[in-house]
Amino acid sequence: MKKKIRSFIIVLFVIAFLLLIVGGTLSIKKLKNKSNYLYAPDNGNYYVAKINLNGASFTDTKTVRCQIDENGCYVLLPNVIREHGIVLGYSDNKDDTTAKYNQGSSIFISDNVELYVISYHENTLIIDDTNIDYLENNNISCKMYNEDKSCKVKLPRYNKKGYENKGYSTSKESLTGFIYPNDEYSISRDTVIYPIYSTSNRHRAISVDKVLDYNGSFIEIESGCDVSTYNTLLSYLDEIKQYTPYMLIGNKISFVSDNTFDEVWGSTYVGMNYGPKNSRSVDIRCSKTVYNDYYATMVHEMAHSWDFYYAKKLGDNISSQSDVINLYNKYKNEQDRIFREYSFSNIYEFIADMMRYYYFKNYAPRLPFKNLSYPFDVQNTLEKYICISKNNYSEINCR
Repeated sequence: MKKKIRSFIIVLFVIAFLLLIVGGTLSIKKLKNKSNYLYAPDNGNYYVAKINLNGASFTDTKTVRCQIDENGCYVLLPNVIREHGIVLGYSDNKDDTTAKYNQGSSIFISDNVELYVISYHENTLIIDDTNIDYLENNNISCKMYNEDKSCKVKLPRYNKKGYENKGYSTSKESLTGFIYPNDEYSISRDTVIYPIYSTSNRHRAISVDKVLDYNGSFIEIESGCDVSTYNTLLSYLDEIKQYTPYMLIGNKISFVSDNTFDEVWGSTYVGMNYGPKNSRSVDIRCSKTVYNDYYATMVHEMAHSWDFYYAKKLGDNISSQSDVINLYNKYKNEQDRIFREYSFSNIYEFIADMMRYYYFKNYAPRLPFKNLSYPFDVQNTLEKYICISKNNYSEINCR
């Protein structure tokens, strides 16, 4: 009897031990499927998350997988390194710039997936501001995300008193720039550029007494320019800003004395527009002598700058557009020409006088402009480019 009881107890212990082993295995299996881990056993069904470095440098594993339980399973996302950069995490879109999942996090997957590392490297634009009197921003950088090979920075405005701004170059020995303030410039690494300024325009250099930052333009006032005279010139700019602010952007405007103006440009002119198309310079004679209609002269010169700035934004000058060229050729060949004879000396003068006449007929009406019978085709064409400029240089909704 005792022997049978002993045998029965042994059998019970064996059964209990087996149940304990089976139950423990099931619990561990269930726990593993609900927990974060890298690899599931090879002898079962599993889902795989493939890791795409997407521009990052290194990870200790390219795939993570988990044993399927019910509708899916959890995988643990590995840590990643990007040399000289920052890893933000993971996403299911390779072009994302923000991460959907963090490194080291556990995520649930219900199918095989490919996950992309989201990371970036920051490039810095270094501007050599030696001898520069004004630099709008000297802390400029951009981020190359994922597999990008470059990123874009917006170039700041700068000024060297008394000199012609000629843009930026990657060589400080350059005589002309090839990129300009407000341009977007692509850099693939930390890059140094140099503001280029010059007196090469007829050896022009002026002694600057006062500098103003005005509506996206620089204004320089030469020593000896009478206060009441330049205040009058500034009042004209105030009105131009009120009606046509797009004509002032990107200029460097100098009010220069009679002596300087005569020496550089001769005694014939009151205003002169010059320099690279993306960074125009304008000289206005600062004189008490009544040479001309200064207000009309300034509108005319600002219209030149607008013509060239249009090319910076959209690729070609207003004066290079086919409809403007057709107008110029049409009225140039007529016996009774509209506008001044000077307007037809070249197409650049034509577009500047188109705006000059339009301005004083419609924005600041006065004689003799407001009595001009402005041809419909000229008005219609000019208003199209005015519309585009007011519309942030977008042609949408501008006929």
